[in-house]
Amino acid sequence: MKQLFALFLIAGTLNAQETLPLTDMSFWKPNQANNWQIAASVKADISKKEAMSAEKGAGMLVNLPDAKNRANLQSVAEFGDVEVSFDFMMAAHSNSGFYLQGRYEVQLLDSWGHLVPKYGDCGGVYARRRWNPNEQMYDGHAPRLNACLAPGLWQHLDIHFQAPRFDANGKKIANARMLKIVMNGFVIHENIELTGPTGGPISEQEAAKGPFMIQGDHGPVAFKNFRIVDKSGEPVKAGKFNYKVMYGDFRYPNDFAGKKVEKEGTTDKLTWQVAGKENSYAIVYTGSVVSPKAGKHHLVLQASGKTILKVNGKEVMPDRWVYVAEQRSVDVDLPAGVWPVELTVYKMDGWMPPFLAMWVEGPGARAVELHSMGSAVSLEAPDPINLDANSPTVFRSFMDINLPNAERGSTNFLNFDDVHKKRVVHAVHVGDPSKLHYTYDLDNGALAQVWRGDFLNASPMWDDRGDGSSRPRGPVLALDDVQTLVSKAQLFDLTTSQQDPAPGFKPLGYDLDAAGHPTFRYQFNGMEVLDQAKALEGKTLTRTLSISNVNSSNNAVVRLAIGKKIEKVDDHLWVVDDNRYFVEVNSGKPVIETSNGISVLYLPAAEKVEWSMLW
Repeated sequence: MKQLFALFLIAGTLNAQETLPLTDMSFWKPNQANNWQIAASVKADISKKEAMSAEKGAGMLVNLPDAKNRANLQSVAEFGDVEVSFDFMMAAHSNSGFYLQGRYEVQLLDSWGHLVPKYGDCGGVYARRRWNPNEQMYDGHAPRLNACLAPGLWQHLDIHFQAPRFDANGKKIANARMLKIVMNGFVIHENIELTGPTGGPISEQEAAKGPFMIQGDHGPVAFKNFRIVDKSGEPVKAGKFNYKVMYGDFRYPNDFAGKKVEKEGTTDKLTWQVAGKENSYAIVYTGSVVSPKAGKHHLVLQASGKTILKVNGKEVMPDRWVYVAEQRSVDVDLPAGVWPVELTVYKMDGWMPPFLAMWVEGPGARAVELHSMGSAVSLEAPDPINLDANSPTVFRSFMDINLPNAERGSTNFLNFDDVHKKRVVHAVHVGDPSKLHYTYDLDNGALAQVWRGDFLNASPMWDDRGDGSSRPRGPVLALDDVQTLVSKAQLFDLTTSQQDPAPGFKPLGYDLDAAGHPTFRYQFNGMEVLDQAKALEGKTLTRTLSISNVNSSNNAVVRLAIGKKIEKVDDHLWVVDDNRYFVEVNSGKPVIETSNGISVLYLPAAEKVEWSMLW
C-alpha cells in the first residue's frame, strides 16, 4: 500500500521570531491581582507542594498566587494562526494552562511519573465542558506519551496553532486546529481538530483572533524564552516549471551537461514522474516563486538520488546524494517579489524508490508544497518495528546520540557532519515497565542517554537494508557518554569515549538477575567494577557502582554529572545546566570542580558509590 510517507516530515520552522523580552508586564493586560511578576530567577522545591520562589529582576514571568491573588493573565495582542514556544517550570503538584485565543487550552501540570497520561495531564489538549444539567467533560486529547519532567526543571513547549475560519457573514466554516505540539523535543500531538472552546475560556464564542491566556488561579508556574511567530501572512506562490529530462546513469552534472534532451515540457508542480521512468534519469527544472514579503525563507527539499538547488541566482544546496527519507533544508534571505528557482535531480540507484518533494516557507506564513501529491506517494507505507518494555528488557544495536558538552572537548566523531553527535557502536539499551529507559556504552562504562516514554523503534536496524541502529520512542535527556570511573587526572577529559575501548578500560559484558535487570562488569586500572542502574517509579534512575581493589594508588573518582554549570540545591541535591536535571546523593560528600567552562560533580572512588538522576 502506498501513502503520503514524507508529507509530514517537514523540518522545524526557522523564520524570524518575535522574542518576548520579559523586562516588564507591558505585553499583558493589567488586572487587579498581584500574583504575576517579572523575575530574574525562580526556584521550585521538588519535595514541597506548590513551593516556588523568585528573585527580582528581568527575563522571566512567574505566577505566585495566594488566597487573594489568583488571576489569569491575558495578552494585549490578539493572534490567529500562530506558532508560540516557551520554557516553563512547574512547582510540585502545581497546575496551570496556556490558552490559544483565550479559548483552547494546552494543559500545564506537574504530571511527573504518570504512566498513562490523560487530557488533563501536562501537554494534553483540555476537554470541553457541557452542562446537561451536570458537568460533563468531552472531546479532550491526551498526549501521545508523558513527556513531563520533574518539578523545578525547565521544560519546553512548541505549539503550532491554526485559527478557526469564518465566511464573510461570520459563520464558522472550519474548526481551529492544533497542527502540532512538541514537548521537550517530542511530538505529542499532530493535527488535532478543536470542535469548540475547551474548559475555562474567555468566551464560548469563537473568533478569528484572540489573546493568549495563562491560568493563574491554581498554582505556581514560571515562564521564559517566549518566541512568537504570526503565521497569518500570505504564503509564497509558485508559477509553472519548465523541465528537461535526460536519460543515463549519471554520477556528476558534467555527465549530462550538453547531453540530448529526451523530454521537455511545463508542469504546475514539481514531480519526478515527468521522467517517465523510476531510475537512470536527470531532470532540470526552471521556474519562479513569488514571495509577498522580504526576509528569511525556509526551504526543505526531499528527493531520492542527487540534487542541486539554486535560488535567485545563488546555489543554496550544492550537489549531494541523499537517501529517499532524508531531508535537506536551508534558510535564505530573499526579497519580496519574483525570484527564479533552478532544481536539478538525478538518480541512478535502482534499489531506491523515486521521490521528489519541496516546501518553501516565507516569513510570517505557513509552508507551501511545490510538488505534486503523486511525486510524494512512491514510498511504501511505513510499518514501524517497535519494541516495548513490558518487563525489564535488554537490546543491542547502534545508537546515534547527542553530546551536550562535546564542543568543549577534543572530538573525532564518525558518520556525522555535526561534531556534537556520535554513533555508539557497542550500545546496550535497557527498558523498564515504568517507561524509564537508558542506553549504556560498553566501551567506557557510561550512560549515553536516558529517556521516558515508550522503548525503541528498531525500524532503522531491521527494515529493508537497515543501518544497524534503533531510536528512542520518547523525549531524551542527552548525556556526554564519557567514562564514569576515571583517574583524577582525567576529571575534565571528555574524550575518554573516543577510543574502542578507552585506555585502561576492559569491558567484561553483563549479567542478568532473575527479574532481567543487567549488571555491567568491567575493569579499570586494576579495579573490578559492577555497575547497575535501576528505574524507580518512572521518576528516578539510581545507579550503583560496586568497586573492588580501590586504594590510593588508583587515584580514581566517579563522575556523577558533567555540565556547563552545576549548582548545589541542598545537602543531597544538585541541579545541572540551568535546571536540566537533578542529581541526588545520600551518602558521601560530592565535590564540584570547574575548568574551562566545564563543571564536574564527583565522588572519590569507594567500595560502593550510589547516586540518582531525577528529570
